[in-house]
Amino acid sequence: MRIAITNLKGGVGKTTITINLAVALVHRGHTVCIVDTDLGQKSSMEWAGSRDEDAKRIPVFGVVGKQLNKEVSELNSKYDLVLIDGTPQLSELAERTILASDMIVIPLSPSILDFRAFESFFERCEQINDLKESQGLKRSKIYVVVNRIIERANISQEILNALQNYQVLVFETRINNRVSYADSITQGLGVIEYRDKKAKSEIESLTDEFEAAINKL
Repeated sequence: MRIAITNLKGGVGKTTITINLAVALVHRGHTVCIVDTDLGQKSSMEWAGSRDEDAKRIPVFGVVGKQLNKEVSELNSKYDLVLIDGTPQLSELAERTILASDMIVIPLSPSILDFRAFESFFERCEQINDLKESQGLKRSKIYVVVNRIIERANISQEILNALQNYQVLVFETRINNRVSYADSITQGLGVIEYRDKKAKSEIESLTDEFEAAINKL
């Protein structure tokens, strides 16, 4: 199964969601790899380099340009799940990421600027889905995970209400803006391997929903 965790805008937590889903899924017995398409930042690759040798192994591959579809297809034959950490820009690579994916997970931070970027990205996802369908291919399912929630902020509910106008599925789990997400990644960990019980509970809940979603594909 090929899953893209991507968005047009940077800073919405794509790599954080990708890494934490990968760690949780590996701990549940799935074979998982990550494809890092943002070779300017190389965030997933740097995380893998910080990971302890005794930790559960999650290979990270850096892939660019025209090789993406071929590489992802080959990896898909070797792993249960290929998680594509998307590049934060609307480019040929971003479009190839959408084409290569069975499912797209869009992390969305609760801000007006992030929502406007989501609108543009969602429109492009639908255009590429139309292209896939015209070629006899299956459309990519599109999900949204609301990330970096700040408790008691009215904008979070406003964003959730606005999402009802789009043909997307929204995960019920909300990921709060916690320091432990950044701290654990710095140490080459996922939060389920870290000490923050609230963050661990969030990721376990999101992983439950994620597994249910991929079982429906």
